[in-house]
Amino acid sequence: MTPTELRRLAATLDAGVTHRDDREGDDDFVSEILEIARETGAPRTRILRVIADALDANIELEREVTIAATSARHSALVLTALPAFTLIVTEFFGMHALGFLLGAPIGWLCLAIGAGASFGGWKWMDRLRRRLPMPSPATGVLSDLVAEILSVTGMRADVENALWASGKRWGVGSEWTSIVDIRATARETGIPVSGLIRSDAHERRRVARFTVREATERLPGQMLIPLGVCLFPAFVVLTVVPAVAGMAQGFFRSSS
Repeated sequence: MTPTELRRLAATLDAGVTHRDDREGDDDFVSEILEIARETGAPRTRILRVIADALDANIELEREVTIAATSARHSALVLTALPAFTLIVTEFFGMHALGFLLGAPIGWLCLAIGAGASFGGWKWMDRLRRRLPMPSPATGVLSDLVAEILSVTGMRADVENALWASGKRWGVGSEWTSIVDIRATARETGIPVSGLIRSDAHERRRVARFTVREATERLPGQMLIPLGVCLFPAFVVLTVVPAVAGMAQGFFRSSS
């Protein structure tokens, strides 16, 4: 369920419309939240809006990763296809580079080396693209949910077990360990626990955002390595060497 749909559901609950549980697809997520809210007496509409805001922030971060990965993939494809495009252009100018590559053993060797280097460079750049960190769309959501519950009521052991299980299903089970530690600290110091847990949720999203942006900023520099090691040599072997050789062969034929 999208953040917009969560806010729409919160508005219908405000209006007194009863939500009917649908245990299919993404609505399981909402049903769990509403069930936990009913068990604890926490305000459902406020929880839904808080979760919607948290998902909005995570979706924006996920979009940044997708855009960076798509740009990197397109760059890799263009750089890998550049030798083939250049070979076609050289044929129009009568350099006969393609004839050199296909017509002699030395040309076959250049073709094999160039194709292998191009393929290796593309795989290398694609692996760099795939290494971009993809944060969980539920980052901080469990902490926000617990913070909202604790701001109005306590939690029984069965509710804690339900929250822990929900966190595991949402892929953020590690947040529960942090929540337990924060509650222990709050009991020792007397600091309001809901504020501490809410701050922890914001910090988790901030760290995830920093990690993603740092990785996307490093990506162009990292892609220069396969460009210099694989793709540039492949370009030279597949285009420059055959073009020069083709021009030389044409010159010797005309002079003889």
